Amino acid sequence: MIKFIRILKKIIFPITLLTLVTIVSIIVTINAIYITLTNNNETAIYAAVMIPITLVFIALYIADRLLIKRVSYVKLILGEIVIGLSVFFMFLYLNRTTDINFLTNQDYILIVFDSKENSLSKLSKKRIFGKELNVYNTNIVHLESTMALRKDLRVNKPKEWKNFIEYRSVFDIEGDSIAYIFVSKKMLNPDYEMHSQSYIDSLLNEVK
Repeated sequence: MIKFIRILKKIIFPITLLTLVTIVSIIVTINAIYITLTNNNETAIYAAVMIPITLVFIALYIADRLLIKRVSYVKLILGEIVIGLSVFFMFLYLNRTTDINFLTNQDYILIVFDSKENSLSKLSKKRIFGKELNVYNTNIVHLESTMALRKDLRVNKPKEWKNFIEYRSVFDIEGDSIAYIFVSKKMLNPDYEMHSQSYIDSLLNEVK
């Protein structure tokens, strides 16, 4: 028992930032595996995500234990903090979004990418790298054409919309192809007029 405690102390001490992260990751992974084994297969995604992440942390921790013998404790801690913050901000940057948030009582939302103005100038900052536009007084918005190409563009429907149908396409007008996004509440009747292409085309012709 005493020998085991000594080995455990040698593995854990001195404690670094990576020590704490690795321990937390292992605990979360064990919990994810337990949830997967005691619930249905839908929860397996948590374990599938956490296991490779934890293996990466364990590999880094092994490197950390090797470095702690060659690098001063203070330098190692500072290095881990700098790398940790860099990874954190990189994660935020790569997962940044441009959100169009609608708050409307209408049954549909229409975004037409035909504006000549700089749409980004209308957007406010969201968190560190994200952008957002809150739409209160209308359910139809015109944005510049380049916005349609943004992979981080998200259209956030009103919270009370439990189900919805979304169309992303282009329509031709005077020789120009204009992109649009149309979102409407999903009704029980699949033949509901608002979901028909003719209805969408009529709206596009009205707002052009």
